[in-house]
Amino acid sequence: GAVGCWVGGLWMPTRAQSSGLSQWGARVQTWLAAPRIEVQISPWLVLVVGAILISAFFRFYRLDSVPPEMISDHAEKLLDVQDVLNGQYSIFFPRNTGREPFQFYLTAAMALIFDTGISFMSLKLGTVIAGMVTLYYIYKLGEEIANRRVGLLAMAFTGIAYWPNVISRIALRFALYPLFAAPTMYYLIRGMRRQSRNDFILAGIFMGLGLHGYSSFRAVPVLVVIAAGLYVLHHFSALQKPWFWTGFSSAVILSVIVFLPLIRYITESPEQRTAFSYRFVTRISGVENPLPEPVSKIFMKNLGRGLAMFGWDDGETWPHSVTHRPALDFVSAALFHLGVVLLLVRYVLKRDWLDLFLLISIPILMMPSILSLAFPGENPALNRPGGAYIPVFLVLALALDGLMRGLEKGLHGKTGTRVAWGLTLILFALAARQNYDLVFNQYFRSYQFSSWNTSELGAVIKGYLDSGLGEPEGVWIVGYPHWVDTRLASMIAGHPERDFGVIPELMLINSEGYAGPKLFLLHPQGIDSLQALQVMYPGGLLTMYDSKVETKDFWIYFVPGNQ
Repeated sequence: GAVGCWVGGLWMPTRAQSSGLSQWGARVQTWLAAPRIEVQISPWLVLVVGAILISAFFRFYRLDSVPPEMISDHAEKLLDVQDVLNGQYSIFFPRNTGREPFQFYLTAAMALIFDTGISFMSLKLGTVIAGMVTLYYIYKLGEEIANRRVGLLAMAFTGIAYWPNVISRIALRFALYPLFAAPTMYYLIRGMRRQSRNDFILAGIFMGLGLHGYSSFRAVPVLVVIAAGLYVLHHFSALQKPWFWTGFSSAVILSVIVFLPLIRYITESPEQRTAFSYRFVTRISGVENPLPEPVSKIFMKNLGRGLAMFGWDDGETWPHSVTHRPALDFVSAALFHLGVVLLLVRYVLKRDWLDLFLLISIPILMMPSILSLAFPGENPALNRPGGAYIPVFLVLALALDGLMRGLEKGLHGKTGTRVAWGLTLILFALAARQNYDLVFNQYFRSYQFSSWNTSELGAVIKGYLDSGLGEPEGVWIVGYPHWVDTRLASMIAGHPERDFGVIPELMLINSEGYAGPKLFLLHPQGIDSLQALQVMYPGGLLTMYDSKVETKDFWIYFVPGNQ
């Protein structure tokens, strides 16, 4: 209600809007008088719909299996989602060093809408849909800074790209960074270019919402200030214009009001303030891990590695990347670096603030990764600088659009147009082929061998319980160093409310008081635990579960009732 009142007070109705509303009302009345549907299909519509469908294929294809397993971070997220579904609402979730709230309510909505429950799929649906929505604003950004072809090219290459695809599919909060950064940038740029307070208001709303999403988004308010500064440096007279001050202040006011719930949380107590800033403070300072080198030296190394990741090395974090390969496919990387050169040359010649803004926005949006000073091994990565893929693909599209215009101008007429679009489709197909292999082959295999097969343990337990042979109270996953997160197996088995895990020292104590059938799952090298079970329950049945992934087999020890 407060946000609505502020928007209503600051919003400026325009004649165009009033006229458009009247025309829309007249069209509705005309249609109701004589209902009919007319469909006009233009070549441009075919291209846009085709790009959307291809993007949807890359984002939703094999969503159930790529990636195949959850990791401990997913367990923490799903426990928070379960709290929400049970009516325990929070604005900041302190579990696992603390998290902003947006993903938990989004996932709860997915679980209810699609009836997917407390599951990996509920998490995936929320973040993949977020990635698809981001594509719309990338299209609008390209259209605003250049033309609709740049928007289409940026959207299409982002839609098939391995980097945005993987950080959506991993189903953590990473996709929320570009989801809110893209509309914030779009409305901010449009507001300054069109001197529109209403666009500033929308930028402020999305900026405030983004601060409830993923902590990396905290780089965006810095980018907004830099954007305003660059605009003023190139259009100094704006400082004397009321539209600039009222527009920019409107954006700030709305972002603060939308962010107000978290501001209240932060200011309530020192402990809550510490929880909110813990992740950032431990990365930028020596609070948790001593800085290995002087700050300036680490920063410059991190900056260099970060900016090199597009065509060289995306880091070593396997859950959301194919490690130690470029963040872009070879076509996109070549076009991006060509685009950087293009913008630098164009800025020198024309001094357009947008060219400089696009270039500067890339390292600014990458700062959440670059500023990992205490843990430099966490940089580069694909997750924390996720918002940077927005300007990266816009730069790429500007380069490709420039190449197409050169061909169209040099070859003249329809021949130039056909050659330009033919070359673009070939480049797009080459990029799509490599990105398909990266996501559905390389990333899938790497993730499969790096993660533990909690889905198979959960499936065994679920099958056992569904068969009626036993009860949840008679199931134990015996702990082993660096093995599965037993909470995940419990969730997959359909019992997120309990943890089937037990440490070896308590295995016999916990089980001897239960008279019904017992099921134990053990690590293949947990020989001591297995021998203790065989001594305690000599009538048990031992089988080895043959995993579909090499080296991921595990023991199943079933003890009939009354033993």
